[in-house]
Amino acid sequence: MNLALVADRFGVPRFRESVCEALQGIRGPQVRIAVLFGLATLAFESLVNVMPIRQIAQRMPLHLMLLGSAAESQIKAFILLVAILMADRAVDRGARRRLSYAAAALGGCVVGTAFGDVFQLAWRTLVLPDQWPESRPWLRGTAWYVYWPIYDVTTWLLLGGFAVFFYADRRAARKTEAHLREAELEHLRKSKLALESRLQAMQARVEPQFLFNTLSQVERLYERDPSIGQRMLDDLIVYLRAAMPLMRSSSSTVAQELELARAYLNIVKVRLGNRLTFEIDAPEGISDARLPPMMLLPLIDHAIVVGLETTRAEGRIRIAVQAAGKNLRLVVVDSGAGFIPEAVGDGIGAIRDRLGALYGERAELVLRRRVEGSTEAVMHIPLENPQARSG
Repeated sequence: MNLALVADRFGVPRFRESVCEALQGIRGPQVRIAVLFGLATLAFESLVNVMPIRQIAQRMPLHLMLLGSAAESQIKAFILLVAILMADRAVDRGARRRLSYAAAALGGCVVGTAFGDVFQLAWRTLVLPDQWPESRPWLRGTAWYVYWPIYDVTTWLLLGGFAVFFYADRRAARKTEAHLREAELEHLRKSKLALESRLQAMQARVEPQFLFNTLSQVERLYERDPSIGQRMLDDLIVYLRAAMPLMRSSSSTVAQELELARAYLNIVKVRLGNRLTFEIDAPEGISDARLPPMMLLPLIDHAIVVGLETTRAEGRIRIAVQAAGKNLRLVVVDSGAGFIPEAVGDGIGAIRDRLGALYGERAELVLRRRVEGSTEAVMHIPLENPQARSG
C-alpha cells in the first residue's frame, strides 16, 4: 500500500482541505481577538512566574525574553484560532457541536504548544544568551525539555479550553438569534402579504356602489334633457379617470383623493340638483401627504345616502384636510344627520377596519353631532409627508 492510499484512508486530504478553508476564512476581527488572547495568556503566565522572571531579569536581557514569549503566545493563539474555525465548519456541516469544539480545544492547544515550544527552543538557542539562574534548574538543560511542554499544555488547555467553549456558546447563541430573526422576518413578510390581501379585500368592499345607478341616471337624463345627460356623462368620465388608477393601488395622496371626491360630488350634484352644495378646503402644502385610497369617498357617499337621499332635504357637505402636529386630520361635515353615531353601517366599519390594519391605535375615526345640528366625521392618521406642516 503506497503513502497516497494511506493518507486518503486516514482522511489526510480532507484534513488539509479543512485547514485551508479555515485559513481562507480568517477575518480581521478574529485576528485581533487572537492577538489579544495571546497577550492575555502572556500576562497570566507572567503573573504566575513573577519571581523567576525577576531572577532572570538580573542575569539576562528581559526584553528579549519577553519578546520571544510574546511571539510564542501569538503562534499558539493563531493555531488555536485555526482549530476553532475548523470546528465551526464541521458543526455547520452537521458534526456534533460539543465534540467538535472539544477536539478543537485539545488539538489546537497541543499543536500550538508543539509549534510554540519549537519556536522557543530556536529563540533560546539563537537569540538569548545562556545565562539562566542556577537556582532554577528547570530553566536550563534536560529539565527544560520535560517541564515546559507539560506546563504549556496544561496552561493552554486551561485557558484555551475555556476560551473555545465560551466562543462556542456565544456562536450558538448568535446562530439561534439569527434563526429567530430570520423566522421573525419571514413571519412579518407573510403577515404583510396577508395584510395586503386583507386590505385589498376591504378596499374592494368600500369602493362606491353608485356606478350602475349613475349609468341608469345618464340614460334617463338623455331621454329628458340630452344636455344634462351629457354633462353627467362628462363628470362620470372625469371621475372614472381619477378613480380607476387608485382603486387597486395601495397608496394615494390627499390631492388625488380630493380630486376623486370632487369628481364624485359633481356627478351626485347633477343627479340631486340644487339639493346639494359642497366645499373642499385643503392647504397646498399638504397635497402630497399620504392618504390611503378610498378612505375619503366612502365617508362622502355615506353622508349623501344617509343624510340627503333618505330625507329628500337640501344639504351641504364640507371637506377639510389639515396637518395637526404629527397627524393628518380629515373632517367631513354634513349639514344633516349623515354622521350621527347611531348610523354606523358596514361602510364605516370597513373604514375603521382598514385604519386599524394600517395604523393600529395611531389612527381613529370619530362620528359626532355638532352644536348647530349638523354632524361630522373626523379621521386622524399619521402624517407621512415631511413637507406637510401644521400652521
